[in-house]
Amino acid sequence: MLLKKSFVKKNINLIFMSAGVFIFLIVIYFNSSFKTKISYFNISEIYALFIFQLIIFFVIIVFLLIGFWYVFRLYLVEKKNSLIDPLTEIYNRRAILFNFDKEVKRAIRYKNPVSFAILDIDFFKKYNDSNGHIAGDRLLKKFAKILNKSVREFDLVGRIGGEEFLIVFPETTIKEAFKVCERVRKVIEKTAFVGGENLLKKNVTASIGVAEFKGNKKINEELLLDIADKRLYKAKKSGRNKVFFK
Repeated sequence: MLLKKSFVKKNINLIFMSAGVFIFLIVIYFNSSFKTKISYFNISEIYALFIFQLIIFFVIIVFLLIGFWYVFRLYLVEKKNSLIDPLTEIYNRRAILFNFDKEVKRAIRYKNPVSFAILDIDFFKKYNDSNGHIAGDRLLKKFAKILNKSVREFDLVGRIGGEEFLIVFPETTIKEAFKVCERVRKVIEKTAFVGGENLLKKNVTASIGVAEFKGNKKINEELLLDIADKRLYKAKKSGRNKVFFK
């Protein structure tokens, strides 16, 4: 769930309302304690005051917990949104690179392979020039949804900038990752995008570079990504709409 203004406004209003009621009840509680005149020889009056204060006390606790709940809810949503790309609603650059780093470290620890792929939408600038930036944003949203649906449940997908995306395949060999990427490429190729007819191949396509880390030595994550990036460049040079893993 993205943190929208209406959501923030609604929750902040509820927080202030709960705080207001909380303060009001506190005032009533202490007012009843210090200003209520009772006869200390009248047990029924003392009992009635005690019940009244006890009810107010429990209501105060309820409204205090409500306030804490809404603050905590806002915190959770804000924390989640710090990891999500606002346009495509998948992992942003920071989040996907963090997960990539985590999977690389796990591969080193357990000596398992981890594969990854960098995807780039072909002729995206030409698409933007022909159809406008609003259409380009819609394309990115639809493209991200296709990626999410086409990969496996445990694969990680994120946008690393512009029209470039990164997929991380935990505990996966490069051949298995290639099969997934080839499936993704075919789905994108067969999907009808509005304005795709203005491109050279009459539809939106993607080029993909795939690489693998076998977890047998420590290595800089940037160097690993550079391997996939160079293979992506090979896919671009060879005519685009291809998956390169060598």
